[in-house]
Amino acid sequence: MGGAPNIGDDCYIGAGAKIIGNINIGNNVRIGANCVVVEDIPDNCTVVMDKPRIILKERNVT
Repeated sequence: MGGAPNIGDDCYIGAGAKIIGNINIGNNVRIGANCVVVEDIPDNCTVVMDKPRIILKERNVT
């Protein structure tokens, strides 16, 4: 799992978080402190816990 991650726009990465490998982090993503992320994260999601749990946030588009 080599390569570097691709981080989208307007992302927050908490203290101690690790993003490992050639993965994509979408736009408007929040990654909590101490998370270890090893898979793609879609846009507008929050990732929490040391073994990531992805919470999809639906956005109202008007």
